[in-house]
Amino acid sequence: MTVDRASVMKLYSEDSSPFSAPVRVAIYAKGLSIGIEPPPGGLLSARFHAINSVGTIPCLILEDGTPLPESAAIIEYLEDKYPEPPLRPDGPEAKARVRLLQRIGELQIMIPLVELSRQADPARRDPSAAVWLTRLVRGLSSLQAYVGGEPFAAGPRLTLADCELAPALFMLPKIAAAYGKPALLEAYPPIGRYVASNSSHPAIRRVLEEMAPSWAFRAT
Repeated sequence: MTVDRASVMKLYSEDSSPFSAPVRVAIYAKGLSIGIEPPPGGLLSARFHAINSVGTIPCLILEDGTPLPESAAIIEYLEDKYPEPPLRPDGPEAKARVRLLQRIGELQIMIPLVELSRQADPARRDPSAAVWLTRLVRGLSSLQAYVGGEPFAAGPRLTLADCELAPALFMLPKIAAAYGKPALLEAYPPIGRYVASNSSHPAIRRVLEEMAPSWAFRAT
């Protein structure tokens, strides 16, 4: 069975890593028995860098021992290797929409939120924070044109777009509050509806509950 074959692989991940979260959503949604553990020796250790020269998580160790870093590469690999249940829709146009939403989620929402979280303390803030905040707002404005009319980002079922977007948007309220914008999500009702609908999916909910302690959130 697919799950048995997947069990020989291993994912290096941490609950606090927003970049690792999309991969775990995909793994849980597909029911893969891939071992998940922290990077050996710690993320910055020489031991981990000897395994993964990129030095980042997530990093999937393939069946032959080859390391595969980078969240987007990993979830595409898992989708190609284990296509059931599918996390990509049928048809080139629908697939293109999912890829677009993945890019918006990563580049315009996830990355700005991570950068803003590093400067959440006003005493450590520099002018780049304003740039990242502007990028985030533009990302949310772009996203709301695509979501909110269906339970998930690209239709009635979970896709790779949701794997990316759900963890990113989970981080949004608290980080926005640190910048004096606690009601930022309320300015984007379609996104609010999307967040409310997708969080009921078991794979998403499981990952949000894993993230919650590290980000001092409660998954609701």
